[in-house]
Amino acid sequence: MNERFTGKNLLELPQDFSVVQIETTDLNPTRDQIIEIAANKYRKNKFKKAFEWDSEEDKNDLRDALSQLKSFIGKDTIVINCTAFFRPFMGNAFVNNLGEPFSNDIVDIQRLFRKIENQKSAKLSQMIKFYNLSTSHNLKADEDIKSVEEIYIKLQGEFRKQFKSIKELQPKGSDFRLKDVSGDPAKNDKNNAFYDKYVSATGKLNAYTRKEIAQMINNIGGHFQKNPGEKTDYFIAGKFEGNRGTSNKLEKAKKLPNVTIIHEDDFLDMVAGYEWA
Repeated sequence: MNERFTGKNLLELPQDFSVVQIETTDLNPTRDQIIEIAANKYRKNKFKKAFEWDSEEDKNDLRDALSQLKSFIGKDTIVINCTAFFRPFMGNAFVNNLGEPFSNDIVDIQRLFRKIENQKSAKLSQMIKFYNLSTSHNLKADEDIKSVEEIYIKLQGEFRKQFKSIKELQPKGSDFRLKDVSGDPAKNDKNNAFYDKYVSATGKLNAYTRKEIAQMINNIGGHFQKNPGEKTDYFIAGKFEGNRGTSNKLEKAKKLPNVTIIHEDDFLDMVAGYEWA
């Protein structure tokens, strides 16, 4: 499988970064298109310059816009809102238009918000309300980017108040108890492919930790399993260290009769429209 997104999803708070916000025709990354891009570059938390593209207002097509964006962001860490939305759309766009994956590391304000503020929900509108911001969430890239920026700066300040080291945000091992990731019925999505399905995973995952994926599956209304079994419907296969191209879990999943084996990018395609991701 050709990778569409090779950057890491970091739990860090760099002061040199670019913020990128996109808007799309709808929420299916295999079918829908990016129609707006807004990007702002920061150095030592100070705004330096901006890039904007709107498919309805600019003569340049998406390919030209992505080429310009690539030049604009360079090797910056990219601050975004919602990995499950940004990663598949931007990854697909880069591969389909530029013939290469999106390779910048990202920092997702939703993940930071959950960690730093100890909140279970992190929709953009909720974060705006939580911090009493005057910015909006209007599904316009050049407007919503202002909210993403302000939230990120707020998170930096809250981190300094509450933590001593960035290591405190990092996952403490890969193991977790299923009872700690029980789903929230209010977040169920009966239209999602994972609703009422049994899902397991193995290998290294870049976008989310296995615990985060388990929480998402259970919130959707699915059933995350630590190990594949007869009930398993989907099995997410991540990467493996060194030359090891498989695991005992993956080999077991291959032998089960009704399991669909998917990769991390496939998983993100399937949850891109889930608003509680």
